Amino acid sequence: MSRPSRNTDKLLIEAGRKLLPETGIAGLSLRRVAAAAGVNPGMFYYNFKTKRRFIRLVLQDIYEEFFKDFSVETSADASAFERLRKALLALARFSRDNRRLFLMMIHDVIEGETEAIGFAQANLPRHLAIIGDLIRECQRRGHIEEMPIPSAIAFLAGSTAMPNIAAGLAEKACAKKPFGVAMKQVEVMLASDAALARNVDLALKALAKKSDRARS
Repeated sequence: MSRPSRNTDKLLIEAGRKLLPETGIAGLSLRRVAAAAGVNPGMFYYNFKTKRRFIRLVLQDIYEEFFKDFSVETSADASAFERLRKALLALARFSRDNRRLFLMMIHDVIEGETEAIGFAQANLPRHLAIIGDLIRECQRRGHIEEMPIPSAIAFLAGSTAMPNIAAGLAEKACAKKPFGVAMKQVEVMLASDAALARNVDLALKALAKKSDRARS
């Protein structure tokens, strides 16, 4: 009896990554995943045993790809303020490129899906802790106003992620002219690289020391 290909698990995870933003956790069909991967459904159980384990691995695969880029940006040889800016840009790009998944994950968390909640509990603190440390360092150096770190994180993360979520909601609703303009224009205004950079800079400026705001 021939052994299954070692690439089968990778094919299934890649198929899961593509389908999960459409279906959410509850709606993800293992047979559909197998069909999308072009493998026998039996190979799913051979590689992953359960749907819960598969979901965990798919979500972790997506997150680790982001965290690798995020770690590179935040460990660069630059000032704390510039590293904070790069961290927020990395977060903004991730939320843009995965905005449909974000919306489904929010829905799954609200619905009490165990895997969605467990994923958030295990991974959100990883990058938020780094952002918090950078904010704290910026405060020590006088670049950002003194305030509770959770408040600063909530403001900065929200300012960078919410435009992408708004674009995702408009896209999901199939609105032809959300906000009174064509969806293609909304994409440029909210989710282009230039728009993400503008949002990050505006958010950082809002938290800057008054003396820094006056100079900018």
